[in-house]
Amino acid sequence: MRSITILILAFISLNVFAQKFINGDFENTTAHTDQINLSNDALNDMLPGVTAFGSYGDVDIISSSAYGGSGAKSNTWYIALTGGKTDIVALELNSHLVKGKTYSISFYDRKTAGYQATAIQIGLSETNNEYGTVIYTCNNQPELNVWNKRVFSFVAPHNGKYITVQMPDGDIGNWVNIDGFNFENTIEVQPTICDTALRVMASSTKITKGSAVVLTVSGGCQYSWLSKEGFIKQTGNEITVTPQSSTTYTVISKRADCPDIKATVFIEVVIPDKPKELEPDTVLKEEKFVKFTKHHLNGRKYKIQQTLNAESKTVKINIYDKNRVDGDIVSIYLNGKLIVENVQVTHQKKEFSLQLQTGSNVLVMYAINLGRIPPNTAALEINNGNKRNRVTTLVSDFKNSGALELIYNDDALSMR
Repeated sequence: MRSITILILAFISLNVFAQKFINGDFENTTAHTDQINLSNDALNDMLPGVTAFGSYGDVDIISSSAYGGSGAKSNTWYIALTGGKTDIVALELNSHLVKGKTYSISFYDRKTAGYQATAIQIGLSETNNEYGTVIYTCNNQPELNVWNKRVFSFVAPHNGKYITVQMPDGDIGNWVNIDGFNFENTIEVQPTICDTALRVMASSTKITKGSAVVLTVSGGCQYSWLSKEGFIKQTGNEITVTPQSSTTYTVISKRADCPDIKATVFIEVVIPDKPKELEPDTVLKEEKFVKFTKHHLNGRKYKIQQTLNAESKTVKINIYDKNRVDGDIVSIYLNGKLIVENVQVTHQKKEFSLQLQTGSNVLVMYAINLGRIPPNTAALEINNGNKRNRVTTLVSDFKNSGALELIYNDDALSMR
């Protein structure tokens, strides 16, 4: 009786464990150190039982902990793939699967710092250079620096001899680690658990025209977007878009053996009105008495931001805002003398004349307020006789004033 029992157990064991990967843990390799960005041919020479045939060819063979923080999951070596079908590997089995028979496979995946990684997809192929038939798509994203075990069961669609592995989403910039492919000692069919809800969240649902918004999907996998309006980039379950008009974005999850599910999000795009003249935010009452020294004007330190030579004793100045109008108000002093008072800086140029003295002349822009976008800034266009006009920008606040030095010595206007 005992002999019969032993024979029965031996028979069951042979049937359960007969199927195996030739090099599913990648330990049979001629590599001695980390091999990064291998071509398909180079990888195939180094890993018996593993064939790379992706569109780009960028597979890595790694043993150190430099690319994930903890090294391999199974023994010493693991491999890493890029996304979007740029890397695909075929793992050879010791024998063909039997069509219609149920099998269970396990493996590990991991994400590393600095790279996006999306769900792994597994196929069954009759050759080592074609992806074959999809038999499993992972329902979870790889985790950062954590090896997660994935186990799935499937009914063999044909008598394939190669398990193919890819990260279908993303592109050459995505990266995932894989290791430890093995047949589990169970033949029970694990039912596919299908997500019933798909959600998409927006970093903002109301934006100004020209702004970007990030859409993040949760639930499901293998996402397809119906609208491509303003797409900048897509990385797995996250996309960045810059819609030019209000747009409804619809995403569909297309998982094998599961019904399609979808979710939508509406992004309202607002076109800002033409900027209006703004009321000043905080206006200081300017003292009529002027105290002017070598470095200070009315208690504020001034800093000469640019020095120009003037060819004429009379110089015309235009003051305006060449960027966004935000309600800046300034007063202009020349050598401590008030030239223009409380002028609002707009896109429209306002002209005034300066009478220079021989030698150095200091033009100070004194901030009356900070506008809506501090600090106070204004462009000064200097009309200096027959020479081409020069434009400089002065910056002032309640502690410091921007200044321009004009030197009158009959020389042509130039940078000193």
